[in-house]
Amino acid sequence: MKQNIAKKLAYIAACTMLAGTVGATAAYAVNEERDTGNTEEAPAESRTEDISEQPVKDETVYVLANADGRTDKIIVSDRLSNPDGLSEITESSTLRGVKNVKGDEAYTENGDTRTWNAAGEDIYYQGTTNAEPPVKLSVTYTLDGEQVPAAEMAGKSGRVTIRFDYENTLKTTKTINGEETDIYVPFAAITGMMLDNDIFRNVEVTNGRIVNDGDRTFVIGTAFPGMTESLGVKDSEKLSIPEYVEITADVKAFSLGNTLTIVTNELFGDLDLDLGSEEAAVAEDMDKLGDAMSQLIDGSARLHDGLAELLEKSSALTEGVGALYDGAARLNDGASAANEGVKLLSEGSIKLSDGLDTLDSNSAALSAGSEQVFASLLDIANTQLEAAGISGYTLTIDNYAQTLDAIIASLDENEVLKTAREQARAQVTEAVEAKRGLVESEVTKAVRAQVSEKVNAAVRETVEAKVTEAVRAKVLAGVLATQDMTPEKYEQALAAGMIPEQTQKAVEAAVEQQMQSDEIKAQITAAVDAQMQTSEVRAQADAALEAQMQSDEVKAIIEKTVNDKIAELIEENLASDEVQAKIKEGLGAAKAGVAKLTGLRAQLDSYNTFYTGLAAYTDGVSQAADGAKQLSGGLSELGSGTAALADGTQQLYDGIAEMNGSLPALIDGITQLRDGSGELAEGCERFNDEGIAKLIGLVDGDIGSILERMRAIKEASGEYSTFTGGSGASRFVYRTAGIE
Repeated sequence: MKQNIAKKLAYIAACTMLAGTVGATAAYAVNEERDTGNTEEAPAESRTEDISEQPVKDETVYVLANADGRTDKIIVSDRLSNPDGLSEITESSTLRGVKNVKGDEAYTENGDTRTWNAAGEDIYYQGTTNAEPPVKLSVTYTLDGEQVPAAEMAGKSGRVTIRFDYENTLKTTKTINGEETDIYVPFAAITGMMLDNDIFRNVEVTNGRIVNDGDRTFVIGTAFPGMTESLGVKDSEKLSIPEYVEITADVKAFSLGNTLTIVTNELFGDLDLDLGSEEAAVAEDMDKLGDAMSQLIDGSARLHDGLAELLEKSSALTEGVGALYDGAARLNDGASAANEGVKLLSEGSIKLSDGLDTLDSNSAALSAGSEQVFASLLDIANTQLEAAGISGYTLTIDNYAQTLDAIIASLDENEVLKTAREQARAQVTEAVEAKRGLVESEVTKAVRAQVSEKVNAAVRETVEAKVTEAVRAKVLAGVLATQDMTPEKYEQALAAGMIPEQTQKAVEAAVEQQMQSDEIKAQITAAVDAQMQTSEVRAQADAALEAQMQSDEVKAIIEKTVNDKIAELIEENLASDEVQAKIKEGLGAAKAGVAKLTGLRAQLDSYNTFYTGLAAYTDGVSQAADGAKQLSGGLSELGSGTAALADGTQQLYDGIAEMNGSLPALIDGITQLRDGSGELAEGCERFNDEGIAKLIGLVDGDIGSILERMRAIKEASGEYSTFTGGSGASRFVYRTAGIE
């Protein structure tokens, strides 16, 4: 039941949106400057928003996005319906830069209120807005298992995955079963793209369909963001609702044109779906299936009893024909007695013919009933396949075996394991990348500490050189003072060549001796420490540190370290017990699915054996009825000819002899029918016990909660009005930029 509701929603959404909205809006998304005001669409049904005196607005929101889904610009195209031919139309709208695109009607504005001089006409206009749409689009690209920015994808080759994620940000609170519950406004998102077969090969899509015309592959996917939470689904095996679209292909020199995504809630607001009757309908169908099976069992039992009685009475027929055969030899002496015997035989053949006609008249109902049961089984099997996420297949009486074999073959363990690993890597990569900012912060902090240490060392070395030079000058002055000289006079005498070399060496030795003393070294260290604490020196050190941090070399080191750490975290998470357990869990689920499909095929094969056997049986009954009619007609003619018995004794004798010889074959046929009907009755009992009864037991009757949530979802859809304000309906068209 739950799967049936989801199937209806997904199917109707895809058909409605593809047939209506895509065709009307795709051209605009390719060329954003085209005049969309010429779209002759009927105004959408008015929402429940309390804007009773405002015109009905039909609104299309074009979201022009980058290749990764980030919004670049939003253009809104509106049509204001004027069915009453009013001279003025007043509306509420948050649009700016509004221009009339299909006429020269002017307007005046007062805040968010706009009044048009309509002159009895509908108004078509466009404008822009900075408001965020209710559904956020995100597009990620993965090359050979590694996520790659959209700007770097052009020209790349390998196994590429393009994933579209949709985030529904619009929800309301509803009371369900006495509890306050968050319900998202239901939006259906449909994404489409066209891929060049010279670039993309082996294209696969999750939550979508693929059409290949030889030159291009057309991909379209469907998602319902927020629907899982709104329905309160906790068991994805019972009900799996798509919330993303993912395309995977082998790519050579990657390039991609624009993609289009249509988002709308019109399906859920306008859909005439009486959800309250679904539960009773399913229960009624199961009751009908059980009743039909009981009737089939009773009918097969009655058929066996009737054939047993027919076989029992056939011995009397054999005896009568034998007596007729014996009497034919004495026909000349007992024509009168033979005539009476023929009358009795004719009456018996009429009863036989009537009995077989009655049996044959029930054959059509029996065949129709068995075919109805088969169709019901196949309908339930198709529903189970759809609920398990296996779509695109319809099982029929003629193709169920080949179709199920193909599905089982497609669930190859290696492919399932490969897909599970790819999905796990994508999820882990996304989670780790979400923490890139934190990793980058920690790496930057560590690098800053290292750079700061080096900068401080370099600054200290410079300060120490200056301080040492100043102290050396003071020490030199002290040494020269013992010789009654000043440094200036010493330099002058040295320049004039008046200082002997021995004296120079003595002065230098005395200076060096004092410079190596602990006292002088302590003075230098103290002075350097003091200089390092001055604001001037600290400012120089800080400036040098910031210059180093902004250098390409340091930035490259930070970037490489961050990327290495991200890669390391991804591999650590992939190797974790939790992720590996999820991969194994997915593989186990696939194996379990294969086992269920194999069991389903065996059940259908069992009933198919019964179905084909029943067809053969009804054909046999029809042939027997025809034979009985022919026999009755022959005996009637025989009775009418007894008056001329004397003239045709030899002909009568030959006819009776032929009839007598064919009676064993008739008895054998009735015996086979009786035995076959017994097997039919036993088979019906066994099929009911092993198949139908178990099938009816599979229906989950606890659907009240789902139906309440569905009603709340429909109500939330009806309460949503337009994106820019006012009464009416909005649909959203997202166009992502191409990658060349």
